[in-house]
Amino acid sequence: MKNRYTKEFEDFVRENASKYNREELRQLVQKEYNIVISKDSFRRYLNRHKIKSIHLIKNNARDVYKCPIGTERATSEGVFIKVAQPDKWRRKSRVMYEMYHDCKLNDNEYIVFLNRNNNDFRKENLMKSTQREMAYLHNYKTYSKNPKLTELGILSARLMIKAKDKLESRTTFDKI
Repeated sequence: MKNRYTKEFEDFVRENASKYNREELRQLVQKEYNIVISKDSFRRYLNRHKIKSIHLIKNNARDVYKCPIGTERATSEGVFIKVAQPDKWRRKSRVMYEMYHDCKLNDNEYIVFLNRNNNDFRKENLMKSTQREMAYLHNYKTYSKNPKLTELGILSARLMIKAKDKLESRTTFDKI
């Protein structure tokens, strides 16, 4: 027998979807309406009715959507800082680099940790690099735990890119 949910049920779910994650919302609905709904059925119900519940980061007890600006969170991808409401997070390395050098980074610019320690945000440990330079850095394995060697690797990547661009820009008359 198929469950038929009332308009009142849908209104209740929509009203509470912004306050609870999917599992908490499912438990609240079960308690309120004295019914049993499996996780999959409830997920399908939300999808079918285009209801979005808030999402919590796994292994994180607090709700990151309600965190104040300036809050830091560590994930497997790095450290992030909340920079705006409702939910705008940026990599801490980019924020710190922009603050130290009073500049705005483009989307194709990356920050390299010269000593390979992703939790060391000192000014002397952060260096700007492009996606193309990062490709050279990884292809030629010119990164190291020694900050001077990593910096040298980035500078040599820049030199190789300039040389390659110069060779490609020469016309056929220059080559003769």
